[in-house]
Amino acid sequence: MRFVSVLWLTLLFFSCQTKSDISIKKRQAQQIINKIQHKLLPDQRDGIFEVKTTIVGKQLVIKGKTDKRPIKQAIFSALKNNRIKAVDSLVILPTKLVKNKIAVTRLSVANLRKLPKHASELVTQTLMGMPLRVYEQKNGFYHVQTPEGYYAWVDAAGIVLLNRKDFKSWLQKPKIIITAHCGKTYQEPYHTAQPVSDYVLNDVFALEDLNENFALVSYPDARQAYIGRDNFVPLTQFEVTASHYLAAQDLLHMAKKYLGIPYLWGGTSTKGLDCSGFTKNVFAQANYLLPRDASQQAKIGKEVKLTPDFRNLKPGDLLFFGHKKNNIIKITHVAIHLNNGRIIHATGEVKIESLNKNDADFNPQRYKSLLTARRVFKEINREFSKYYTLDCPILTNQP
Repeated sequence: MRFVSVLWLTLLFFSCQTKSDISIKKRQAQQIINKIQHKLLPDQRDGIFEVKTTIVGKQLVIKGKTDKRPIKQAIFSALKNNRIKAVDSLVILPTKLVKNKIAVTRLSVANLRKLPKHASELVTQTLMGMPLRVYEQKNGFYHVQTPEGYYAWVDAAGIVLLNRKDFKSWLQKPKIIITAHCGKTYQEPYHTAQPVSDYVLNDVFALEDLNENFALVSYPDARQAYIGRDNFVPLTQFEVTASHYLAAQDLLHMAKKYLGIPYLWGGTSTKGLDCSGFTKNVFAQANYLLPRDASQQAKIGKEVKLTPDFRNLKPGDLLFFGHKKNNIIKITHVAIHLNNGRIIHATGEVKIESLNKNDADFNPQRYKSLLTARRVFKEINREFSKYYTLDCPILTNQP
């Protein structure tokens, strides 16, 4: 009896010790994963990284998903170097279900959310004709990446999934880009005909035919409709105008046409805009593809030194606002500079205000929170339009 008790206690001791060892390895593995994430993906907006450690029986398991194969390789290489054995249950996206598929926005404005459900936060939007990389499907939503690199979930109703062959055929078609702020397409070539859909500024359609008053266009999902000729320009004309003739003052003229459009968190269209959605939409008219968020936009272009009289600023420069604490800058807002410290931005609605204390529309809160300025106009490549042509990076698999 005493022998059995000693044996039981011995087994219990080693069992507890094994569990303790696994728990220690689990913590060590998680620390390694956190360090690799911080090093290789410091901004989680730049990739999918949902990785965690767990214990199954007596085994350490690394599970989750990422779209970055080098990160997975780095994790298991580091674990091996630290003599930590783990079962690999880490999925590399895209999944087989959507691999080699490209999503193309089929609505005038498609809502993209933080999580795959309608009640989730609206984080951004895409416009008609915009292609998206696809990573996975869940609950009737698709996990996608926008051309500017933003990851979010889109309702299946907002897109059409195309294989590479059909996507290439779509890209080969001549395109038009909408220049009106809003309007409708029609089943027949007259304005009293039944509508097919609405459209907004910067939507892109394929051009099928053209007459004196209307264009016959096609959608990414093969629907067809008519659009009045005064509401668009050919994409080729848009590219030439943007690259050769468009000046900063033209950009400001475009920006002022947004005045009064209401603020919408996550909005990037003329139906509603947040601050960075406004700047992104305006600069798209000059063929620039800006990053999605203000803090991301603050990293592009050329830095402009701020002075009390704003003499270094030019029309079209981007101004960034926020706060600084413990030498850490947090960007929370962006505006477009007009002249002499006057700005146009989306806050409540798109409006013009001033950072100059002598002006009647001086905004003291914005003045106090001004942090930095960047010059984007003519300082970065014009890449918006190429996503609708055979040069589309999604087709050529470029990052």
